[in-house]
Amino acid sequence: MRGEAELNCFNLVKEKMKTNFFFAMSSVERDLIKSFFLNAFPNPKPSCFPDFLFDDGFIEHFRVTSSTENRKGSVMQIEKAEIGRDYQKRVKEALTDLPKDCISFHSVETPQRWHEQHEYNNFIASFKTNLEHHIESMKKYSGEKKCRIFMVEYTDSALRMSKVYPKDLRDGVSYGDLMVREPPVYRLSRDKNLLTYLHEKKEEIDYFIFVNNDVFLGTFIDIIKVSNALEIIKLLHEGYSPYCAKIGSSECGFGVSIPNT
Repeated sequence: MRGEAELNCFNLVKEKMKTNFFFAMSSVERDLIKSFFLNAFPNPKPSCFPDFLFDDGFIEHFRVTSSTENRKGSVMQIEKAEIGRDYQKRVKEALTDLPKDCISFHSVETPQRWHEQHEYNNFIASFKTNLEHHIESMKKYSGEKKCRIFMVEYTDSALRMSKVYPKDLRDGVSYGDLMVREPPVYRLSRDKNLLTYLHEKKEEIDYFIFVNNDVFLGTFIDIIKVSNALEIIKLLHEGYSPYCAKIGSSECGFGVSIPNT
């Protein structure tokens, strides 16, 4: 089902098409993807697969999480909703206590709440379960499927990865800028595990877009030609080690109260 999240992610990728985030494809294919985003339009049936259409195919969006999930969804999102309700309650209480005869400054803040349930294995499970579900929806879709694009978004800001260096490097030897530490942001293009899994879907998916909207490290986009996913692995050498950082949430607001005159 299409909503604000799908449109925002689509527009973000479209706006950043000048960035070199294309993997394992030719320049002709890069230009082709750019044209798809230029010409794509929202599905006039918002509740139906896919989210966006163009002459030769579609773009389908969904989100994944590294949080534990239950029958109500992501535990982190449930906790953030609870924080939001707590904040609104505190705002209402603050409004009832405002002085009526003078200008006053006030603030409202909820306690910090730590989201403890993030794990890489949760992310893998969410990724695979959601992708399989959307592939099943695609199989039932009777529209144009010449070019099949899946656009997946991660917004939890917990998942990280660090480059793995060979264990037998000599001490006291300079390796120039080869040892420069990269930002620890999670990138699908660095994940051997999921690149291998994606390659297994090459008969069902043509291009895969992964968008990591990390509130701490920034936005990173990977566009991968699925049939060539194993070519990326050749460049990763020792690879990268994924892990989850501890993150928390709270809400705060500030206001000025001016009495009626």
